[in-house]
Amino acid sequence: MSRPAPLVATVTLLAALAGPAALAHTPAVPPAPAGPPGEAAPREAAPREAVPGTADRTLVVGRTGLDALPHLNPLDSGWVIQGEINNLMYEPLIRWGREDWAPAPGLALEWEHSPDGREWTYRLDPEAVWSDGVPVTARDAAFTLDLLRSDPVLNGRHGGLVDNFTDVEAVDDHTLVIRVAEPGAVMHHLNNTPIVPAHVWSQMDDPASYRGEPGLPTSGLFSLAEYRPGERIVLSANPDHPRGRPAYDRLVMRNHETTEAAVQALLRGEIDLVDGLNPQQADALRVAPGVTVSVQPGRHWDAIGFNTGARTRDGHPIGDGHPALRDPVVRRALHHVVDRDRLVEIVHAGHAEPGVSIVPPVFPRHFWDPGPERVTADPGLANRMLDEAGYHRAEPDGLRIDPDSGRPLSFRLLYHSDRPVYADIRDFLVEWAADIGVELRPEALSSAPLNERTAAGTYDIAFGGWNYGPDPDEDFAYHTCARLPEEPRPTDLTFSWYCDEEFDELYERQRRETDPEARADLVREMQRHLYLAVPQIVLAYDHTMEAHSTGWGGFGMLPASGGSITRQQADYGYALAAPVPGGAAAGAGGGGGLGLAVGIAAPALLLAAAARAVHRRRTAHLRD
Repeated sequence: MSRPAPLVATVTLLAALAGPAALAHTPAVPPAPAGPPGEAAPREAAPREAVPGTADRTLVVGRTGLDALPHLNPLDSGWVIQGEINNLMYEPLIRWGREDWAPAPGLALEWEHSPDGREWTYRLDPEAVWSDGVPVTARDAAFTLDLLRSDPVLNGRHGGLVDNFTDVEAVDDHTLVIRVAEPGAVMHHLNNTPIVPAHVWSQMDDPASYRGEPGLPTSGLFSLAEYRPGERIVLSANPDHPRGRPAYDRLVMRNHETTEAAVQALLRGEIDLVDGLNPQQADALRVAPGVTVSVQPGRHWDAIGFNTGARTRDGHPIGDGHPALRDPVVRRALHHVVDRDRLVEIVHAGHAEPGVSIVPPVFPRHFWDPGPERVTADPGLANRMLDEAGYHRAEPDGLRIDPDSGRPLSFRLLYHSDRPVYADIRDFLVEWAADIGVELRPEALSSAPLNERTAAGTYDIAFGGWNYGPDPDEDFAYHTCARLPEEPRPTDLTFSWYCDEEFDELYERQRRETDPEARADLVREMQRHLYLAVPQIVLAYDHTMEAHSTGWGGFGMLPASGGSITRQQADYGYALAAPVPGGAAAGAGGGGGLGLAVGIAAPALLLAAAARAVHRRRTAHLRD
């Protein structure tokens, strides 16, 4: 396929790094380069965040997507950045271990269950304390879990965990007992669910309406000091935490409209850490003085999801999705035009793995390899499938017609205007679908309105991304019939509005299974089901690409052997970070290495990399 290569914003970064003036002299804080075509010129350099009257011990993180967060309620969190904030402020009973995501002590130091698996006892840390000095007790845990059972909004997020509970009892200050209707492996980790202080949250008229007002006591390493929706989040270190105080005073997350803007802020020394890089940005930053780049396998995937028939649990239609996409044959035919290997090679420049299911290969126990059932790009087969199902073309080179509704197979394709990598993929998909008589009509929307459209069912096909969690239960729950709304209203609790009784049965069996290997078999069978039913097409598992100033180090990866610093379902990335004595700010010279970090390269090599990568675009993440 031939098509024009799209422009790339990071050409300004390459000019800043490789121009003759840059080779002759590197200023301590480089001036902001001019913005790329189609983007607003960068604002003047923002001042460094600092603690008034003290030395600067503030870690500043540049993020995209803060403007899409609906709130910071720790008990109603579906976004990856919300999960990051939760783990920094609220200790779960059980956290994900740093070595391999195995369950590890949090507020609960140890736990055990009865022989039949229906009674679970958790013994809490007697040293745990809220930031206001009140001890953390089993009553806080019981209050939180009972709230998730009783509040309809919060239960919509946590029902997969708590609906199996028959009783939650605080036996004493440090002993929590949970009784369940059916045994299940989820009790070994409780989905990393945060615990909130009962002495504060019990006084709220409507806990589900909490939006993120600062000042509430927390049990984690940080407390919320400031929340400006869409602009920034400021966390202050809790000085007397039992695990010890962090090596700095404040953590600031600043919103940037694009990853490119955050990269420029890193080079100007305004921020210390940026994630969501694309391959070109990572390649260019490797030669930037005072910057360390990390490229690691990740748990994030990108996909296109189909509106398989938005409806309530009792079948009342919602939205205006095209009826032909309810037919698995149409979805399978579209699956057969997607060339994942080509997307990985061209769009991701090799910094990704071809997608299969919602479980990435970084979780080898549960990852499913389709083997001989792997779907390959075969438009001839796709055409035959549609012919045999009665989707004939009105004209030899025209669009196919849905035999039931009489409508042409012309589908709206929603993609994120603030995630340019999707525009590259869009171009391929439009051309590939046309080869089988299907029209895709792209519509670019920013994240918030796009998510509103998918939640309301007013779409046909939509791009999306996800950061898969260590345990399959919650992620697969998004494909169950229980996630459909009871009333005809929008919801973000379902993937593709998918509902299938056979899948629900598999899901319930894996929930009840306590033997790890038997459960892994069921999880792989669930992946096979979704792969063949095609409610979505997982396109690729992209690598995690991050960069930070060499003035900071110690960032804890998850897993420790090589993983992400940011977007964890844990606090290791930020908890272990520390200023480097004598470390250089970005743009001020220096080196160092983390992950695949490299040293200075020749300018000619840099420019050659730019020429090879001129078609690549920025990436970012969606929900978690």
